[in-house]
Amino acid sequence: MKKIFLMTFVSIFAVSAAFAQVKNVKKAYKLSEAYENPDFDQAETLIEEALTDPSTKDDPYTWWVAGHIQDRKIAWENEKFASGQSADRDLQNEAAYKAYDYFLKSTELEKLPDAKGKISDKLTKKISATLAWYYKNFLIFNHGLKSAEYEDYNTTINALTKHLAIVDLPFMQNYKGNSDAPKPAKDTTYYKIKYYQAIYTSLAGKNDEAITQLEALKNKGYKENEVYQYLYNLYRDKKDSVNMMKILSEGIERFPNEVVFLGLTINVYLEKGKKQDALNMLNKAIERNPSNAEYYTIRGQINRDLGNADAALKDYDKAISLNPKKTVYYYNKGEFLYYKGVDLYAVAANTKNPADASRLKAQVKQYLGEAKENFNKALQIDEKDVQSLRMLRNIATQEDNQPEYNRLSKRIKELE
Repeated sequence: MKKIFLMTFVSIFAVSAAFAQVKNVKKAYKLSEAYENPDFDQAETLIEEALTDPSTKDDPYTWWVAGHIQDRKIAWENEKFASGQSADRDLQNEAAYKAYDYFLKSTELEKLPDAKGKISDKLTKKISATLAWYYKNFLIFNHGLKSAEYEDYNTTINALTKHLAIVDLPFMQNYKGNSDAPKPAKDTTYYKIKYYQAIYTSLAGKNDEAITQLEALKNKGYKENEVYQYLYNLYRDKKDSVNMMKILSEGIERFPNEVVFLGLTINVYLEKGKKQDALNMLNKAIERNPSNAEYYTIRGQINRDLGNADAALKDYDKAISLNPKKTVYYYNKGEFLYYKGVDLYAVAANTKNPADASRLKAQVKQYLGEAKENFNKALQIDEKDVQSLRMLRNIATQEDNQPEYNRLSKRIKELE
C-alpha cells in the first residue's frame, strides 16, 4: 500500500508541476499584455522556465508567448511615443531580434501533429504578419547596424541573416500581406542588405564566407562594380591569383566603360614585369572602346616605360582630344615632355661640339616650354593642382628663374 500511495503522490506532483508551468505561460502572457505598466521582466522570467520544462517546452504556444513578450515591448515603446514620450528604438530592435528565434521555434512545433493528430497554423499566421512587419520596418536589421557600431560583427551578421531569411521562410510563402505588413520581397533593398552582410562578414574575418556571398551578388543589380572590386581584394588577400585574374577579366567584360578593372589587371602585369602583355591588353580594350580617354593615357604611360616615345606622345594627345577637361591628362603629357628635356639636357652638357650642344639645348628649351604649357593648362582646370605646381617649379630651377621659383614655392606652401 505504501508503494502504491507513493506512486500516486508522485503522479499528482508531476501533474501539479505541469499545471503550474501552463499557468506560468498564461501569467507571462497577461503580464506582457497589461494595459498599464506591463511587467516584462517577470513575464520573461516565467516564460524562460516554461521553455525548458518538459511539460511546456514542446508546446508551440509557449514559444509564441516568448516571442509575443518581446513583440509587446515593441508595441509598448510605440504607445509611449504616441503619448508624447520618447521611444527606445534600440530596445525595440533588440526585442525583434530576440523574438525571431522564439517565433521560428513556435512555427516549427506547430507543424507537428498534436495529441489528437491535428495540425494547426493559427500561430504561424500571426507570426507571419509580425515578421513581415519587422521586415518592412527593418527592426532586426537596425539591431545589426547598432551592433556594428560596437564592432560586434558576429551579432551584426546574425541580425542581417535573420532579416534576410524572413523572405525565404517556408511559411512566409503562403503569406498574402497587407498594407501594414506587406509580403517581403527580394527587391533592391534586399540585395543592398545582402551586400552589407558580405562586407560585415569580411570585417569579422570570415573571408571565405564573404567571397561566397559576394559571388552570389555579382549579377543582382546592386553595386555590382563594387562587388567585383571587393572580390578582387579578397582573392588578392588570399593570394588566389587564379580567381583574382578571373574576377578582373569578368570585370573588364562586365563594365567595358570602367577603367578600374583594366587598370588593376595592367598593374598585375606590370608588377610581374609583363609590360608587353599589359600593352597588348590595352590595345584590345581600345579596339572595343576607342572613345575611352583613360585607356589612351594609361597606354601612354606603358609606351613611355617601354621606350616608345612617339607612341606615348600620340596616346597623351589622343586622351586630351577625347577629354580636354581632365587635369591628369595634361599632367601626364607635361611630365613626359619635362623628363625628355631633362634627359636631353644631360646629353647636351656632355656634347663637346658647340654646334651640336647648341642644337640640343634648343630642343631642351622646346621640351620644357611644351611641358610648361601643359602644366599651366592643368592649372587652368584645377588651380590647386600641387603636382603641376611642383613640376613648374622644377622647370623654373632648370631655367634659373629665381622669382618664378619663389612664387611657385609660396603657392605650394599655401596649398599644402
